[in-house]
Amino acid sequence: MKIFISAFSVLCFLLFYGNEKELINYKEEVNKTLRKNSGMTELAPGEVAVINVWATWCGPCIQEIPEMNKIVKEYEGQNVRFLAFSDEQESTFKAFQKKRPSFEFDYETSFGNQDAIKLLKSLEKEYGGRAIPIHILIDKEGQVADVFIGASSTNIQKIKRFLNEHASAE
Repeated sequence: MKIFISAFSVLCFLLFYGNEKELINYKEEVNKTLRKNSGMTELAPGEVAVINVWATWCGPCIQEIPEMNKIVKEYEGQNVRFLAFSDEQESTFKAFQKKRPSFEFDYETSFGNQDAIKLLKSLEKEYGGRAIPIHILIDKEGQVADVFIGASSTNIQKIKRFLNEHASAE
């Protein structure tokens, strides 16, 4: 009986812990949505990405965009792309912009790209994709390096640390 229990334990261990999780190339997954639903060019090999999911009704999202714009300028000319995705239509953004004429993005935006929003929100586990802004950092190999929510100076620092480590001059 002890041999049976030992053998069963080893078998269970191998079944549940012996299988390595398949790595998903999120850069390729994002590129699929860009090909289908956006005028954006695909993420290039060796390029890192800072992706932001936001909306015009989200106060913290709006507050952080000027800080994000500063980071965009700081890392200009490096192998990094900054992308902002909203599930709202571009017409909603244009109406919002009329009320705030100085509000602009210094990086690429995609509106109404439901496939991208679904993919990106699925990465945010703690809140099940129900909270924004969501930030997704994708490394050169296409792997998700970090996912976090909220607009804060701490999150801005996370983005800068990631870029200092992964971004380089083209």
